[in-house]
Amino acid sequence: MAAGLSALLLSGCNGENGDVSADGGSSSDAGDSSQPEKPVVVAPSADSAPDFMVRPYLQAPSPDGMTVLFETADGSPEVWARPFGSSDAFNKVPADAVADGEQVYQARLDGLSSNTLYEYYVLTRDGEGAVQVTQPFAFKTWPVAADGVDKAEFLALSDTQLDRSEYLDVLDNVVEKGFMTLECDGSHPETCAENIAGITISGDVVQVGGNRQDWREQMFGRMAAITPYVPLITVPGNHDYYSDAEIKLYRTYMAPPANGSVGYDEHWYYLDYLGLRLVGLDSYPISGAHGAFNRDTLAIQRQWLKETLRDARLSDMPFVFGLFHHGCLSELWNVGESIGSCELVAELEQYSADTGAITGHLFGHTHAYSRGQSMNVPHLWLDAASASGYVEPLDDVGHQSDQIRDYDTFAVSRSEFGYNVLTFRFEPDPSLTLQRRKGGYDGDTAFDVVDEVTFHAEPNNALPVITAGEGELQPADVSLGISVAQPEAVEAVQWQVSETEDFSDTVFDIWGNDTRRHNWFYDSADQVEGNDLTGFEAIDTQQFVDILTLDLSTLADQKTLRVGGDDYYRWNKRYSSQNTHVSGYDAYAGQSRPNLALKPGATYFWRARTRDNTMNWSAWTETASFSIAGTQTANLLVNGDAEAGDTSSWDLEAGLMSAIGAGDNGGFGAALGDYYFAGRGFGQGSPADCCVDSLSQEVDLSAYATQIDSGGAYLEFEARMTTWEGKDTPMVYVEAYDGAGDTLDWSGSTPQTISTAKSWQPVQISAVLPSGTRRVKVVMGGERQAGSDNDVYFDEMTLHLLY
Repeated sequence: MAAGLSALLLSGCNGENGDVSADGGSSSDAGDSSQPEKPVVVAPSADSAPDFMVRPYLQAPSPDGMTVLFETADGSPEVWARPFGSSDAFNKVPADAVADGEQVYQARLDGLSSNTLYEYYVLTRDGEGAVQVTQPFAFKTWPVAADGVDKAEFLALSDTQLDRSEYLDVLDNVVEKGFMTLECDGSHPETCAENIAGITISGDVVQVGGNRQDWREQMFGRMAAITPYVPLITVPGNHDYYSDAEIKLYRTYMAPPANGSVGYDEHWYYLDYLGLRLVGLDSYPISGAHGAFNRDTLAIQRQWLKETLRDARLSDMPFVFGLFHHGCLSELWNVGESIGSCELVAELEQYSADTGAITGHLFGHTHAYSRGQSMNVPHLWLDAASASGYVEPLDDVGHQSDQIRDYDTFAVSRSEFGYNVLTFRFEPDPSLTLQRRKGGYDGDTAFDVVDEVTFHAEPNNALPVITAGEGELQPADVSLGISVAQPEAVEAVQWQVSETEDFSDTVFDIWGNDTRRHNWFYDSADQVEGNDLTGFEAIDTQQFVDILTLDLSTLADQKTLRVGGDDYYRWNKRYSSQNTHVSGYDAYAGQSRPNLALKPGATYFWRARTRDNTMNWSAWTETASFSIAGTQTANLLVNGDAEAGDTSSWDLEAGLMSAIGAGDNGGFGAALGDYYFAGRGFGQGSPADCCVDSLSQEVDLSAYATQIDSGGAYLEFEARMTTWEGKDTPMVYVEAYDGAGDTLDWSGSTPQTISTAKSWQPVQISAVLPSGTRRVKVVMGGERQAGSDNDVYFDEMTLHLLY
C-alpha cells in the first residue's frame, strides 16, 4: 500500500503527469476532444491513520485561509485540501512544528476561495516510512461582502476546564448532544463547518495550563468531534497561566492571527467576519485577585484596543465584540471582577456610542450564565460559562453574603452548565440574537433554550406620558408614573431624577433590576433550590411588578441610589486585591458619589423613557417636577463665593489661601462672579513648607436642635472645585460636633476631591445630620503635588439645612 500511495503522490495529486481515476489509473474521453475533461484526482488513502495525541483542529479563519494544527509523533506531516466533494487537485502544505522539539504541528493554507467548503486530509509517515492518512475532514472559509452571506452563527463557551471528576461528561455532552445534534448533523459533520462560523472560549481552557495532558484530554479530547470542522477562537484565563507563567503551552496549541502588539504574540488579536470584528484580549495580567496586575501591559493592550476600534470605525463595522476571561462585573462571584476588564468594556461601549454599532463582550471566570446590557448603548454582557467548570455554591450562606450582588446591568443570572448561540445578521439590517441552551450534566442533555434576547436597531416610537409624580409630596409618598400605548412592548424603563431642570448637574439614573420586565437572580441560601451538580434555580424578582410605576420613596429606603448606578462598582471593587488602580475612566476618581435622598424643602425634576425588547429606547417624556414638603434654610455660609475679595469669615487652618480675581496673573474665570479661592501661588508666595493649605468656617446650628434631634434634618453642602493641571489635590469636607465640642461620626467628614483642570466641577455632601449635632465646620483646601504653586481652587460654596 505504501508503494501504491507513493506512486499516487508522484503522479496524480497535482495533475502533473496525466489524469488519475478513482482507482488510480488514467482516464480519458473518446468524445468531444475540443473540450478536454477536467482531470480527476482521487483522495489519498492508506491502510492506517496517523497516531494523534491531539486530533486536527482549526485556527485563524479568514476568507482566503485556515490554519490546521494537530499533535503527533509521526514524521513528515502534510495537510492536503481542496473544495469539498470535488475531484480537483489538492493544495498540499507541509506542516511545521510550532517550536523546536514540539510535536504540535501547524499548516497554514492560504490562497483559498472565500465562503467555500473544503475537505482536507492529514498525511504522515510512521517509523517504517509508510504513509498514513486521516479520514476526510472539512472546514469553510469565511466570506467576503461579494459572497452575499447575510448571517453567521457562533457558539460561545467559557471555562472548559475540568476541576472536578464529576463533570467529566459535561463538555462531551455539550459537544455531542448539543453542537453535533442541535447546531449541525453529527452524522455528516461537514454540516458543522457549513452552519457554525466559529466556537469562542472565554478563557480557562484547561485546569492547569502547564499540564500537557490537560490540553490533550480535557480540551481537545472532549471536543474532538467538532474541532476538525469549526475553528476555535480562544483567549487565556487564569487557569491557563497556572504552572506556566509565560503561557507557553497555551501559545503552543493556539495560533490566532499575528496582528496584536509586538512582543505580545497570541495574547491579543482580532478576526473579521464580514461586518463583525471579534477582538481577543488577555485579562490575566490586567486583573488583580486572579492575576498579577501589570500597569504597563494594561496600557499597551488598551492602546492597541483603541487603535483596533479606530480601524473598525473606518471600516464601518456594525458589530464589535470583545472576548476576555475576567469579568468587569460578575453577579455570582464578585471576587472574580477586574477594573482592567472594565476599562476594556468602557472602550467597547464608547465605540457603540460613537457609531451606533451593536457591541458586546464575552467573558467567564464566574461559573454561571449571566446576560446583561448596558444602559445607554446596545452592548451585550455575556458570561458564557460554564462548559465544565464547577458551578458556584449558591446554597452556601458564606458565598451568598460575601460573593454575590444583584447588579442592575444584568437581567439574567443562572447557575448551570450549557452553551450560547450568537446569530449575527448583517447588512442591510444588522441584528444580533443570543440564545442560551442549558444542559450538560448527567441526564440534563435536552439543551432547551432558557433565555433569548435580540439587539436590532430600529425606531422605538413609543411616546411615554407622565401620569403621576408632580406637585408637593410627602417624603414617604413619592411615586412616579407613566403610560404608553402598548405597555406589553416595554422591556424596561429608565427614570432620571435631578435637582436641575435641564439635567445639567447631578443626575440619578434609576434603571435595572427594579425597572425591567424580568430580573432573574437567586433566593437566599436557605431557600434556593438545586445543588452543585445540576446547578441552582433562579427566581424572577420582578414577577407581577408594574414597571410603569416607580415607588421612589420605598426604593430609596431599600437601596443606595448612586450617581451612575453600577458604574460605581466598575471602579470600586469589593476586595482590596481587586482595586489595582484608580481608573482614568472613573469620573469620581475613586471618591464617594452623591446618593439620592428625598430632602424636605427640595424640588426635583424627572423624566422617563422606555426600552423595547430589541433594546431600543424611546424619546424622553416631558420634564415633570415634584417638591418635598418641608423647609430649606437660606445659605448658612458667609462669603462662600469669595466675592468679598478676601478670606473674611474663614479661619486659616494651614499654609496660606487667598481670594483671587478671575484674571489675576493669567488665571481663569470664576465659577460665579469675579473671585474664587486659591492655594498659595498667584503672587501670594510659594509654599516653603510642603504642602497643605486650608481654610475653615464654623456654622452654629443650635437653633435647629429640635429638627436635628428628630432625625429628619439634612445638611446639604455644595461647592465648585478645579485645579490648574489636575495634579494638585483639592478637597472639601464637613465635620459635625455636639454641644460639648466632641466630633460626631457622619458621612460628610469624608474628604471629597476632583482632578479636573481649569473646568469647574460640582461636588456635593448631603446626608442626615447625626442627632446631637450643634455645629458644623466646613473645611476647604488641598495639597501641592507638583510645581511651585498649590493649584487648588474653590468657588460657589453653599450650605443649607433641610427639615
